[in-house]
Amino acid sequence: MKYKLNNKTVIVTGASSGIGKTLAFKLIRDYGCTVIAIARNEERLTLAKSELGDLSDRYIIRPFDVSCKEKWAELACELENTDTPCHILINCAGVLPKFRAGQTSEETRKIFDINFFSQVYSCEALTPILEKSGDGAIINVSSSSALCPFAGVSAYTASKAASERYTASLACESKMLICCVLPGFIKTDIMKNQGANEKESRLFNKICSDPEKSVRKMLRRIRRRKSRIIVGADAHLMNLMFKLFPKKAPRIITWFLKKTRLEIFKEI
Repeated sequence: MKYKLNNKTVIVTGASSGIGKTLAFKLIRDYGCTVIAIARNEERLTLAKSELGDLSDRYIIRPFDVSCKEKWAELACELENTDTPCHILINCAGVLPKFRAGQTSEETRKIFDINFFSQVYSCEALTPILEKSGDGAIINVSSSSALCPFAGVSAYTASKAASERYTASLACESKMLICCVLPGFIKTDIMKNQGANEKESRLFNKICSDPEKSVRKMLRRIRRRKSRIIVGADAHLMNLMFKLFPKKAPRIITWFLKKTRLEIFKEI
């Protein structure tokens, strides 16, 4: 039996941009959902809300730092006190630091706080509410880097691998639908955040997946109750390479990135 997305209340983190924003808009426009949109930047959330026009009342803004455990507890209390139903939690919030070898323990901790512990905190706080809905689901967005490691992103890869294994374990422990999404590179502002120039961004976008198509695939597979969802040709290639050549694949990918001679990869 397919999982029904229609007319549900969905919490989406990272909902002001990227995959999170695309998911939120798709759920509202195509499935009649109400989205509790979470991100740190209130201004960007407000701007996203305005883009929905007549449907803006279905995009409920809750600006806070997802790496703060107390904020998740506060949200859970608010939902319980107002008797607000909540059916689905989608953890999209994440940070990709600049590609560089030798990340410090402080940098690693900050990356884990956002990419991994925010998922732990949200699942811990909201699972009782999701279970009470009778048709709850948790979707944690990891990354293709969890499928195959490579140089320059050690802390990021570790945080995303932790997310993937954490989600897989939760799926064994719960009767709810719980799945992990492992997307490859998707056309978002992520390269601008890396300090890529216009030429590099254009080049990178040629190999990136379209966000609308990627989100459609994600939602289609969620409806089919898939517990592990790989999205993007590059993600599927990384998965296959690591399965076939677990020792060589990381070195091949690292070599390829260096060969591009792009400025963003010069420090790996």
